[in-house]
Amino acid sequence: MNFLKKPLLFICLACFMYAADLADDSSYVIEAKGDFGKELKALVEKYAKDENVSINVYKKSPQDNSGGFINIGVDKNRAYNASKGEELYNANCKHCHGDKGTSRAMGVSQRLADMSAEDISASMSGYNSDPTFGGKLKYIMQPMAKNVNFSQVGDIIAYIKGNDAFAIEDNIKNSNISTKPTQQGSYLE
Repeated sequence: MNFLKKPLLFICLACFMYAADLADDSSYVIEAKGDFGKELKALVEKYAKDENVSINVYKKSPQDNSGGFINIGVDKNRAYNASKGEELYNANCKHCHGDKGTSRAMGVSQRLADMSAEDISASMSGYNSDPTFGGKLKYIMQPMAKNVNFSQVGDIIAYIKGNDAFAIEDNIKNSNISTKPTQQGSYLE
């Protein structure tokens, strides 16, 4: 089994190098477990550092009832519960971030109330997956972020920003509809 590890690592590295050369926005998810997974992660991170390539390495969290496949972020298409979010916020966040995110934690961070739902979600993903993310507060926020799953983060965002926090506003307006037929006899122009 050990004799297969090095050729397999080489093949995976070649795939990553090939994918980097394609220069498109494609993403790939590769699941590797145990020592092989750790070696592959280290190899990919070393390659990314040497070649100055941006990568994200996520550690798979246990599956929750959200039904997400790899569970690495807030599902923006799901309905979240603001009252449940209030309970979670009061238990985990309020002592630093104040009522509904109106305070700057430790006088340093941005107010949650001033951040978008997307920014809060991305920050929590960063604290969960990137040990260097978070500046001065990373040692406080990383354990806090690991205390809640992404479904609960969605509930907290619904409490802070409202139930429609992830809704996309559309600026397109409907025009008036003609009620007289066109030359061809249809009502559409």
